[in-house]
Amino acid sequence: MSNSTPATKKGAGIALVVHGHFYQPPRENPWTDEVGREPTAAPFANWNARIHAECYRANAYARIYGDHQQLSALVNNYGRMSVDLGPTLARWIERHDSHVLRRMRQGDEEQRQLLGGGGAMAHLWGHPIAPLLSPRDLVTQIRWGQYDFQTRFGREARGMWLPETAADTKSLVALIEAGIAFTIVAPEQIEAVRAPAGTWQKVTKDTVDTGRFYRFTHPDGSGRSLAIAVFDGPLSRDLAFGEATRDAGSFLAAIQASASRSKVEGRKLVLAASDGELYGHHKKFADLTLAYATRIAASSKEIEVTNLEALLAKNPPTWEVRLHRGPHGEGTAWSCAHGVGRWLRDCGCRMHDVPGSKQGWRGPLRKALDHLRDTAVPFFEADTAPLFADPWSARNAYGEFVDAPAPERKRRLQSLGKASLRNGRDKAADKALLHMEMQRSLLLMYASCAWFFDDIAGPEAALALRRAGHAMDLWRALGGNPPEEAVLDLLAKGRSNVKTQGNGADAYRRAMADRITPAQVVACAAFERLAGDATAAGSPLVPGHQVTLEMGAKHASCKGIAEVTAVRLGSTLRLPFSAAYDGKAGFSCVVGKETIALSDLHNEFGRALRFGALVRMASRVSTAEDCHTLLAMTDSLMDLSPDEQQALHHLQARALVKLLDQDAFETAADFALALRLAKGAGLPLPTDDGQRVQERVWETIELLRHLGKKVPKPLASLAELLGFAL
Repeated sequence: MSNSTPATKKGAGIALVVHGHFYQPPRENPWTDEVGREPTAAPFANWNARIHAECYRANAYARIYGDHQQLSALVNNYGRMSVDLGPTLARWIERHDSHVLRRMRQGDEEQRQLLGGGGAMAHLWGHPIAPLLSPRDLVTQIRWGQYDFQTRFGREARGMWLPETAADTKSLVALIEAGIAFTIVAPEQIEAVRAPAGTWQKVTKDTVDTGRFYRFTHPDGSGRSLAIAVFDGPLSRDLAFGEATRDAGSFLAAIQASASRSKVEGRKLVLAASDGELYGHHKKFADLTLAYATRIAASSKEIEVTNLEALLAKNPPTWEVRLHRGPHGEGTAWSCAHGVGRWLRDCGCRMHDVPGSKQGWRGPLRKALDHLRDTAVPFFEADTAPLFADPWSARNAYGEFVDAPAPERKRRLQSLGKASLRNGRDKAADKALLHMEMQRSLLLMYASCAWFFDDIAGPEAALALRRAGHAMDLWRALGGNPPEEAVLDLLAKGRSNVKTQGNGADAYRRAMADRITPAQVVACAAFERLAGDATAAGSPLVPGHQVTLEMGAKHASCKGIAEVTAVRLGSTLRLPFSAAYDGKAGFSCVVGKETIALSDLHNEFGRALRFGALVRMASRVSTAEDCHTLLAMTDSLMDLSPDEQQALHHLQARALVKLLDQDAFETAADFALALRLAKGAGLPLPTDDGQRVQERVWETIELLRHLGKKVPKPLASLAELLGFAL
């Protein structure tokens, strides 16, 4: 089935919008800017990679099966969904699988062409709880979210998702003032509605009619407004926790039941909103249900699959809405029955009902981070006064290029600065960049996950604590004196539910074990040089850094000068070092005045090189000729252990994926080589690499068909090996 086939009917009685909130927290180690290994995500390296395979890529290439369970088509579910893509997730996807980001953008463009409006919405940048932000941070988070959307989707955002749909009057006003046209809220967040020329009517989550748009009006009397779409609560709960995604029939029956609850005359809006990860990760095969239901089955049920932007253009809201203020006037959210208490106090909301478990730590955690943020304000303003006429405007603008390479970010910051920065030397640009990176970590530490889960000693809170620690490291690098002791005192008031884990201050110290210093980077590079390939030019053991060792070397020792560049910060240090290694565990390195043993290195980066020269060769594969060399090397290996054989299959599959992504195969001989590599990798396998090979082969065949070219026999054989019925 062609991806361009409309799944709509002009006279449909139901306007279906399936919204997926796609997001992952900023899992990157702040000191390396890469996500580390997370054993709980096995067999994947980390949770981003696992969820990507199960959901984000699965929906970019959703399978539709025909007779005898043979693949009928691969379709792009993002072309039939309303989507908000969290910037912290979008950045990871772009860096690790740009094909999926391309498919998301294609899905948005497909909807613009078919429906007159795109399916993608912007997203508050760092996934904070909007009502709890300071006014400055709220503006920056919105602005950065708009910039990120523009970068990813190539157009201005009309809608914006508020994390956890957390909202209050000031956050909706901020959206209006930023030029946003619509957002989504939960039914329990609505206090009252008013028909045109009517009076206010009190509603509950069960009585608010979700079949229409509403209008929230700016309180300044200007008449400016924001369209509000209210998702159907029972429907969304059925999708998340019930049987609605079991198959297309169940899915569409739940949609029709939702429409029957609305009293709107004519075509009714049915908005099903959930975490996007539901489709394939939380619920296996839900991505397949979504593909079949929206591409094939919906049109026979008089259901028009559309999106909010397209629908809003044809049906501007006439009814008005008033939000609940929430307890203490703090605002409300879709995932807390107590306003936004889940991110402030022990309100009763939790993930697991463990007897004796308490969440009183939430308050101390927020107070500690707020203290750090507020104390940083005068330092930022005073220290950047020689650089920027308005440092806060400069911070807002930084979001436009926050993911650019460091040299470009420095140049862009110089263009925003005073003459002292525009005409200054490198040190001025370095200082400006460090300040903006410090602000970036201060913004990221408010990602909502830190409070959502049950313990301050958990991995989610650790992400926030690492960001706080990283901000304070940059504060010191700028010559300042961060309030670390005061932050620790506040954190200490938050007790873990696990006695052995202590309190928030203990959790902070454990989180800071992930700190990677320049001295540790040098030690890792020296260890690699002594224990591994003597021709290695850098240190892949420590991502996010470039290392050059200028040295003299003996068999078991080396000494010289190391040049270390932190890629994210764009800063370079030259450090004297000497290192020795006895071939076992006796490794030591002196960097400057600091002595580092093997046990002092970060666990993830202090491991010895694995699988020798073959691993290095596999990482360098870039041409078909390299594939021949790799296969020759593997053919010469004998008596491999089961683990080594499995690793070898993985390397061959990754090499094949890399070459397919680079379109390195063109001729029949090339595809014969690809077929040999696929067999050597043990494909087909239900793994991420196996699915990627399947997807790229499908795209290659589709392109050849589009060009009217014959599919080469080796490519057809490869397709048959991968399970395609050609």
